[in-house]
Amino acid sequence: MLQRDPWGLNERAFACYYPMLAGMSERAGGADLRARVMGQAVGRTLEIGTGNGYNLPHYTSSVTELVLSEPSSHMLNTLRSRLDGAPPSVGTWQLVQTGAETLPFDDASFDTVTGGYVHCTIPRPDLALAEIVRVLKPGGRYLFIEHVRARSGSLLGRVQDAIEPLHVYVAAGCHPNRRTEELLHSSGMSVDWLERTTMPLSFPSVRPLIIGAASKPD
Repeated sequence: MLQRDPWGLNERAFACYYPMLAGMSERAGGADLRARVMGQAVGRTLEIGTGNGYNLPHYTSSVTELVLSEPSSHMLNTLRSRLDGAPPSVGTWQLVQTGAETLPFDDASFDTVTGGYVHCTIPRPDLALAEIVRVLKPGGRYLFIEHVRARSGSLLGRVQDAIEPLHVYVAAGCHPNRRTEELLHSSGMSVDWLERTTMPLSFPSVRPLIIGAASKPD
């Protein structure tokens, strides 16, 4: 079984080629999907797994404070350069290096949490969702865009399962077959809006997509 490179070489390579691949998808319609979702963020907002910052242009002045979190030091280098050149149009912002499974923030401290293409790489996405629920204020919303496993019984779903070990290695921990929709429904949040669509101009392994919003009970 392939293992993640202990020297981080596959993560460094991914940090180099991911912006090119993601950029093609963004120009083909991915940016419009992000705008629909991230444009709904309000108040004090936490983004998990900011990566190289493709969500940043889509936040509005309704965000009073934006906390950007990212665990990868390789992605952080790219992100810092992007922030220096084009900071988000929000009240204030800060960058924090942290993973999503143990967030260093107080309970009920955010109005909105956002995540774009992050649950595929988190080792324990169930713990990450529990942390999202913890830091959200009652009535707060989690806005998400995630590629997921294809529908049960589909050929693509079986292919995603078969190539998972190789995919995880070459894409720095990205699982192509995460059942994120099921995790959202079991997280304790209410899924208020969920739309199934496809990622524009992408490899078939990451094409099935869900976008939407979930809220923490009052």
